[in-house]
Amino acid sequence: MVEKNLFLYDLAAVAIFKDEAKYLGEWIDYHFLAGVNHFYLYNNDSSDDYQKVLAPYVEKNLVTLINFPGKVMQLPAYLDALTNYRFECRYMAFIDLDEFIFPK
Repeated sequence: MVEKNLFLYDLAAVAIFKDEAKYLGEWIDYHFLAGVNHFYLYNNDSSDDYQKVLAPYVEKNLVTLINFPGKVMQLPAYLDALTNYRFECRYMAFIDLDEFIFPK
């Protein structure tokens, strides 16, 4: 078993989004209460007010926001998260903004 103290975060969530500002806060708050310690969120050419919604979470270092433009970018975003952040967290969950993890 890998020592827990080697990582900045125990559980992180990775997601890519486009124009989903009105759902971001609820999604982050829910998963934070469910045990997610950090979020790696990939912005894919959003034109809504996502920055305003995410600003408090970024300021608290709860969210790492990555701009990731282009078409069909979900798998490249996931690969980017694995490449750049895999040593920051013990576990990574790759989920969509319309999905909610429900731990039993």
